[in-house]
Amino acid sequence: MSLDFLVGKVAVEVDNELLKRIIDIQQMNTEDKDHILYTLDALIKSVKLKAIA
Repeated sequence: MSLDFLVGKVAVEVDNELLKRIIDIQQMNTEDKDHILYTLDALIKSVKLKAIA
């Protein structure tokens, strides 16, 4: 987390529930975290591709 984020100098507002989930993922062991992030990346890519189709 950057100082800019803490003092509110970022253009994106992070939802508290999303932030809690990210913190949970960050605290997981490396293997679990990698699997979750791999899956999340695939889902994000799918949604982005759907949006341009």
